[in-house]
Amino acid sequence: MSRNDLSQLAAGDLIFAAIGEDDNLISAVVEGHRGARLNHVGIVIDQDGALCVLEAIDPVVRLTSLEEYAARSHCAHARPRLVFARLSAPYRMLIPAALEFGRARLGVPYDPYYSSSSEALYCSELILEMFRHANGGAALFPNTPLSFRDTQSGELMPEWVAHYAEVGQEVPEGAPGSHPGGLSRDGRLQVYRVEGNIPGFNR
Repeated sequence: MSRNDLSQLAAGDLIFAAIGEDDNLISAVVEGHRGARLNHVGIVIDQDGALCVLEAIDPVVRLTSLEEYAARSHCAHARPRLVFARLSAPYRMLIPAALEFGRARLGVPYDPYYSSSSEALYCSELILEMFRHANGGAALFPNTPLSFRDTQSGELMPEWVAHYAEVGQEVPEGAPGSHPGGLSRDGRLQVYRVEGNIPGFNR
């Protein structure tokens, strides 16, 4: 990210990303903002006077530099694929408490099976929990049913079936959860910038 990019950011902003191939298993099941195929989200945090990203990503919840976060989302043409969003004004008072709670979750293991256990977290779950805590235990961003079905065919994706079969589980279709794509469409967020050629995005 350039110095100009950094000047637009503020603590509490969410940065959604399209990481990896266009046919990523996570982005294939839920559409994001304006159709964008997004598969990750982190939140901007001020750490010792420098902005970085707090994120739940394998293997643990951690702090990541903005440069590393952007580089991970590069497509074949070396351009980041990112969507920047900011809480609407009435909810920004929750940001300090949310970030404090998020810092306390550093080191918590990443959850590759998207369970509701607080002992492990996935990316959008971390964000929901941060703002639930800041909002006095009431959900700001609601849980939504998990989906592992292809958005085009409506069928369970065999790759997800195999993923859960590895640990002897059935696909938790419809269980309470969240998704970065779904979160990017929440009406409490104002998308203020889209960077790069994001799969599915309708400009």
